[in-house]
Amino acid sequence: MNHYQEEYIPESKRLGVIDGIEITDVRYKRSAFLVDGFLKPGLSVLAGAPKIGKSWMVLQLCLSVAKGEPFMGMNTRKSTVLYIDLEDSEQRMQDRILRSAEESSDQLKITFACSQLGEGIADEIRNFKEDYPETRLVVIDTFQKIRMPVSQSSYAIDYAEISHLKRVSDELNICILLVHHTRKMGDNDALNEISGTNGIAGSSDTLMVLKKPKRSDSKATLFCTGRDIEDRTLELLFDRENCRWRITSDSLEEEEEALPDLLVSLREYMRRIGRFDGVNTAFCRGFSDYVGYAVNPSQLKRMMNRFRFQLEDVGVCFLSYRTKSGRLLTIKYAQSHDCTAVG
Repeated sequence: MNHYQEEYIPESKRLGVIDGIEITDVRYKRSAFLVDGFLKPGLSVLAGAPKIGKSWMVLQLCLSVAKGEPFMGMNTRKSTVLYIDLEDSEQRMQDRILRSAEESSDQLKITFACSQLGEGIADEIRNFKEDYPETRLVVIDTFQKIRMPVSQSSYAIDYAEISHLKRVSDELNICILLVHHTRKMGDNDALNEISGTNGIAGSSDTLMVLKKPKRSDSKATLFCTGRDIEDRTLELLFDRENCRWRITSDSLEEEEEALPDLLVSLREYMRRIGRFDGVNTAFCRGFSDYVGYAVNPSQLKRMMNRFRFQLEDVGVCFLSYRTKSGRLLTIKYAQSHDCTAVG
């Protein structure tokens, strides 16, 4: 029998696609940092050896976000925080807060028990978000406590477990931070020391590894990498009196990528004309006359798309869209830098 006869073919389906030109012109929502340059919504992992200071760090993070105060000098976005502490008692948590913070916050919510993966933790987080809509950070300390018992680790299991929580973080637009352990064996690449297979790294958005030369040291290094953050190495010092971490050195250059000279000229041109509606080539002719040399429309458009948010920060807002007559451009200068509506 021919297995490809019509009666054996399932209902025809189509892939949803977007073409390469259109995707460069879409204005996607700007992804907001929870901690500037450090932590965004998504699934993050903080790994380190036992008793190295991970729990002090995440408590400091939770309190900083709950109060809207800087975390190790980095600005935070104030929100409700859920700290799922599966390693400590209520009394120990009380002691940690009293030792590390002048005051706590009612926006920090703490629980000492939750369901395991596949047994309800996802719904528990969803329900918490429903009860506290301003929640943007959920910390699970530690990841191992919510994992289902298995005879041996595998890439497929690790990837599936992380993906399960990542779907929740993406669905709710929150950051879920898992506290995890590192292997006893060292590696030239600190990220390879995360306990488990590469399935954990493969499905996570952000990975951080905290390392000390010796467990008794006050100095440590935090290695960071991710899909939405720059690779970064932070040298840290633990203040034992206040039980707080602080940054002593940062490999990340603080200055943002500079706006190219051509786009600086574009800003001045838009301040002069205010607004333009029409085809790209017509806009480029006028802009070329202003700068005194021929500007290629495609190159200018590509540069504008790449630096879209930096342009919006200086008041230049634009929208490219397709019509039956071709692609059109609306661009304006907003003195208030309000680019929520272009049209």
